[in-house]
Amino acid sequence: MRTKAITILLTAFLFVGAKAQLLFKPNAAVQQALRQVINDFPDRLQHITGTLLQENVESTDYSSKVNFPGSEACTITQYKSEKNKNRSWQAVLPEVSDFSAAKKQYRDLYLQIKNTGLQLPGSNKTINAKANYDEPKEEKTFAGSIFRLGSDDEIYKDVKIEVSLQYLVTGWQVSLYVYDKKEDDEILPDSDVKTTR
Repeated sequence: MRTKAITILLTAFLFVGAKAQLLFKPNAAVQQALRQVINDFPDRLQHITGTLLQENVESTDYSSKVNFPGSEACTITQYKSEKNKNRSWQAVLPEVSDFSAAKKQYRDLYLQIKNTGLQLPGSNKTINAKANYDEPKEEKTFAGSIFRLGSDDEIYKDVKIEVSLQYLVTGWQVSLYVYDKKEDDEILPDSDVKTTR
């Protein structure tokens, strides 16, 4: 009797595990685009930076040579800071009016990133980015899950991948960001910025 109970329990676990795997379908194009962006961070995204789009006071926007599948715009932003020559990459997906559809899009993108094996330049080890899932709720106007690479490499220790879902006036929009940003307590002000007392 005990053997039969153990067999039934193991079968149930295998069924649940198989069902969970069937729900996630890897998208090779999505994962390849993400790898291209991550792998160009040692060169500050220079190889995937396209044409100048807009010059702002604190940053400059460029088109991205890496097009993210299903996105309506992909851009690279270079920040004008003497201390940190940071760049960020962004893919914006088309706006949808239905919250349930947007929530599914957000979760699907979260799962793609979670299940993408990344091999950083100069390393033969594959890593997976890790994040806590921020559950979207219709009454909230924003949800964001921030992945960290967990790499000791100086170039990648501040790199983050963020999936966000935001309510706009006419609907919901999912975006993907890849950026290198130090934690707030590590950021020092630029010496060329004058402060008033």
